Amino acid sequence: MFKRILVPLDGSRFSSSALRYASEIAQRFEAEVILIQIVKPATPVSVVPSMVSGMESPATAEITAQAALAEDKRNVARAKRYLNGKVRGIKSQGIKVSYRTEVGEPALSIIRFAQKGHIDLVVMTTRGKGGLRRAVLGSIADEVVRKSGKPVLVIRSQVRNKK
Repeated sequence: MFKRILVPLDGSRFSSSALRYASEIAQRFEAEVILIQIVKPATPVSVVPSMVSGMESPATAEITAQAALAEDKRNVARAKRYLNGKVRGIKSQGIKVSYRTEVGEPALSIIRFAQKGHIDLVVMTTRGKGGLRRAVLGSIADEVVRKSGKPVLVIRSQVRNKK
């Protein structure tokens, strides 16, 4: 039933909790687990003021573009180190596992990979933001559920009562 399971991770301890569920399902169905981390593209903050004033020079644009590209490369390298550590833990359970990193918008990149990568199940976490916060900020998990066309197992964070 499930042969390829995609697990989007953002580097947080909470997102890693999806690995327990994905590993259990992978063992039961002898499925492959694919870990993915999407790195948001670097936005050169220094460009914003000059773009507003219309005074951006070609040299400034080139320098900021190169700085953003270098930041993207550092972030991808960091993501690869993180995912490689997770791969070792999953492999030790006898599960076939691989990983992928991409630079892009998280929800769109996850959806695109799920569709093109012949994914049978997406296992991911959500912080459980609701109401106005979700309407304003959006939810990656919500977008993946609505737009991927794939089964999605969403693990919600444990909400602590504030009393």
